[in-house]
Amino acid sequence: MMKYSEHEIKVVIGASYGDEGKGLMTDCFCRNALEQEKNCITVLHNGGAQRGHTVSVKNGIRHVFHHLSSGTFAHSDTYFADTFIINPMVFADEHSFLLPDTKIYCSPECRWSTPFDMMINQIAEDSRGENRHGSCGFGIWETIVRYDNSKTVSFHEFISMNVYEKTAYLKNIRDSYMPLRFQQLNIKQISDEWHEIIKNDSIIENFIADCEYFAANTIITDSSILEKYPFIVFEGAQGLLLSQDSGKNEKYTTPSFTGAENPVRMIKNLSGKINTEVCYITRSYLTRHGAGLFEDECPKNEINPDMIDMTNVPNNYQGTLRYGKLDIKKLLKRINDDFAAFRAVSNAEMSVAVTHLNETDGMIAAPDGYVS
Repeated sequence: MMKYSEHEIKVVIGASYGDEGKGLMTDCFCRNALEQEKNCITVLHNGGAQRGHTVSVKNGIRHVFHHLSSGTFAHSDTYFADTFIINPMVFADEHSFLLPDTKIYCSPECRWSTPFDMMINQIAEDSRGENRHGSCGFGIWETIVRYDNSKTVSFHEFISMNVYEKTAYLKNIRDSYMPLRFQQLNIKQISDEWHEIIKNDSIIENFIADCEYFAANTIITDSSILEKYPFIVFEGAQGLLLSQDSGKNEKYTTPSFTGAENPVRMIKNLSGKINTEVCYITRSYLTRHGAGLFEDECPKNEINPDMIDMTNVPNNYQGTLRYGKLDIKKLLKRINDDFAAFRAVSNAEMSVAVTHLNETDGMIAAPDGYVS
């Protein structure tokens, strides 16, 4: 395998609660690579298909990326790192719709979600009523819990089984693990509608087909594949205030590291000269989709009553997008705290990108007023 003696690296990190414009910046960096005629790969390294990263291109196409990287329209290849949770059902839906002409690689260490993880997640959120956590309903946390609490097989092991073994494995999750997990969650009653969905064998049949589609359209390999690329983009999900190590409101955070930890670990393993730009993304105001602590929250009309968010629409699990003022001192502190980890990486530089300025007349909507 050819290795490059020099790698240009861009790391895209949400600076707050997510929804800042990480898809926009990832697409921008990948287009820079395209203009330089450099082969580019985008690394998805935290969370899973619950991400919703929007990219709009000049020909009028607009897409919210969930499982494929936001560099796909710019012909960037994709790597699912070992800390990324794959979801064959979401992947098959998105990939078959876009039919990208790019290579997609997957770490053999990736955990994988089943429809039953998603169902447990959604039933649990429904049972919490007004005390719901604000989950996206994609089963990310439930996938992690299942890996911790039961015997699992890797995706590669699963896809190597025959259809009878695959069916038996999934039925064991449905018939043995799900009832145990409902007991742990103190869920004593499930609606007839959910019972009917859970027991529908076509769920398993369709999911096996999705897994086979995933296997046919991805290449299993470790992170050494990154050595083949002179241009690498790390596309983070969510934001620093939702990281599992944020120390705030833990049940309302995401079960992954949203900042420096994963990219730094992977960058350290690369050979050759490394030039790294870490780009922290923020809107000109704050948003949060879901429940939990939200300092400096305010009514939307205090920022701009006429703005419309086409991506973060109201839904049953996260509710309506919340708005807040952006405290610049707090923003810079959490950015600097996170960037400290990149000092272990040679030639690392920091940048900050501010999006949605068109909605605030080119200024920051801060707690004490607008700042230019």
